[in-house]
Amino acid sequence: MKRIARACCRISAWLAFALVAAMPAAWGEPVHLLRAIAVEEAGAGWDAPSAPPAAVSSGAGANPVTLPHATQRAMAASAATAYAGPEVTWYRFDLPPGLRADVVANDLVFYLPRWQTVGTVAVYAGERIAWRSSGSRVWNSFNRPLWVPLAPGAGDAAPSVVWVRMASQPGVGGAVSTAWAGDADELRWRWRMRMLLQVDAITFSTGAFLGIGLFALAVWCVRRREPVYALIFLAAVAHAMRNAHRLIGNQPPWLSDAWFGWMTVNSLAWGQMCVFAFAFRLHGRRMPRLATAMVTLVVLVSLATMPLPWFAPHLSTMLPAAYVVIALQTAVIAGTGLWASWASRSREGLALFAFFALNLPVGVHDLLLQTYKIDIESVYLGAYTSIGVFALFLAIVWRRYVGAIREVSELNAGLEVRLAARERELTASHEQLRGLEREQALAAERQRLMQDMHDGIGSSLMSALRMVEGGQASNVDTALVLKDCIDDLKLAIDSLQATDADLLALLAAVRFRLAPRLKAAGIALTWSVQDLPPLPWLDAQRALHVLRILQEVLTNILKHSGADAIDVATSHEGEEVEVRVRDNGAPFVADGAAASSPAGHGLSNVRNRAQALGARCRWSAWPGGGEFNLRLPLAGPSPTAAFPTAALP
Repeated sequence: MKRIARACCRISAWLAFALVAAMPAAWGEPVHLLRAIAVEEAGAGWDAPSAPPAAVSSGAGANPVTLPHATQRAMAASAATAYAGPEVTWYRFDLPPGLRADVVANDLVFYLPRWQTVGTVAVYAGERIAWRSSGSRVWNSFNRPLWVPLAPGAGDAAPSVVWVRMASQPGVGGAVSTAWAGDADELRWRWRMRMLLQVDAITFSTGAFLGIGLFALAVWCVRRREPVYALIFLAAVAHAMRNAHRLIGNQPPWLSDAWFGWMTVNSLAWGQMCVFAFAFRLHGRRMPRLATAMVTLVVLVSLATMPLPWFAPHLSTMLPAAYVVIALQTAVIAGTGLWASWASRSREGLALFAFFALNLPVGVHDLLLQTYKIDIESVYLGAYTSIGVFALFLAIVWRRYVGAIREVSELNAGLEVRLAARERELTASHEQLRGLEREQALAAERQRLMQDMHDGIGSSLMSALRMVEGGQASNVDTALVLKDCIDDLKLAIDSLQATDADLLALLAAVRFRLAPRLKAAGIALTWSVQDLPPLPWLDAQRALHVLRILQEVLTNILKHSGADAIDVATSHEGEEVEVRVRDNGAPFVADGAAASSPAGHGLSNVRNRAQALGARCRWSAWPGGGEFNLRLPLAGPSPTAAFPTAALP
């Protein structure tokens, strides 16, 4: 690394030596002009002549002055001075003969870091006018350094004298800084640095702040409950208004001189009020009386300085006095802001108002510079304190915005942890509920099977047992009872199988279980079924109800009708599906069956089971025999529908 550093140093030294050696030998050192000859011209007008008058060139009344040179300015002058003739002062700069000999004439320039007055300025290269200010006399290009080529023509000779004519409004004074003359390439870096400090840096920052302000305005239009974005926009506009007079060139402002001056002066107070309002967001103290007093002061100053035709004095003659009032406002805002921020332990407020308090010494500096009490070559610092305050303004908003995002992120992370814990709790609770539901379902299924075994198969077996014990049952009767018991058991088993809400699967189970018995009895069983929509409510318990209904109907036909043919058909109509059982035997009349008879008891069971299903059942006759219709709803039975278990056989 040391070898590389040494090599880089050697290369840099050789490059610097080569660069110096490559410079044209004709280039000479620029001359810093620290003295001039001042000549007062009485009775002159505002317009600059094409050449210095003979009375001025003769040197009559000449007065050697040391640069920078200024004539004093009054704190407030009469309004009549705004319309009076100018006070004209000529400054003669003598160029050394050696400079004119060393520098190529085409490259000779005159560089003046600063001039300032309410009036006009013209620069003469010898007897020829080389540059003049244009536009407004009040809001001129005072903040732009002068760069004047002294011999722009190809064959022109370098002048020996440079004249600067300054025509000033009476009472406002004027000032000229030291000057430079020399080769353009030698002086350009000085001019560019001065342009950067006095114009370009302010221009760039003002444009950037305006862009940020417009963005903040767009945000505020969406989020009206957050006035800080509106304050950012207003502060950016006030900052741009305040710096407008520092950026003017040789073109007049877009407003009249009076209104442009009113905007420039009062925008300083407007921007401070934006900071004052923003401070409430930092230290949290409202201070309504102070706020009312400050707003009243700003409004009064704004009204008092309005350029109305009947109002005097003229604004350009009372700028220093207006700035004194604004300085008092600055002191109050800075002092109360520091106190409130300290009392509320607001570090952001302390930082903002500590920097804002710099406006006081900076304001004094700029006021002294404006009244020519200090070196005119100094730079106006008010623009930079304004840039700093606005930058702190944005930094605080950015810090709070990032902090809010961080808080939201932390809150979201905490919510995610809590949500995950809650999900685990809910999952565990859900698993417990599912376990309880499974246990309840199993218990209900066991209860249903026990009830069905007891009421169906159990009662049939008890009847058969009593018949056998009493010696009343023949082998045929016993076999018949046992077959009924077996059919009941098979149907109970079939009801436990998954049917996927398919009614046809249940009918197929009935056919499979009862068809052999019907065939043995000499009864032909035919099926005229068609596809049916699923019945979502058809669980195991309800499936057993359907099986019991069909078993009861087919058993009654087998025992009582004397039929030799049975047809089972299905259909779908509206919100119901229908199961129809038709035989060619003696019709069964439901109204004629006694409740105490076996047929009446079976009829009661069928109706009770149909009621539990939310279905409708009907026995009727047709020309060829009897018919049973069972209509089942697609939507399912009512939640309150229940089957009276006491009615089961």
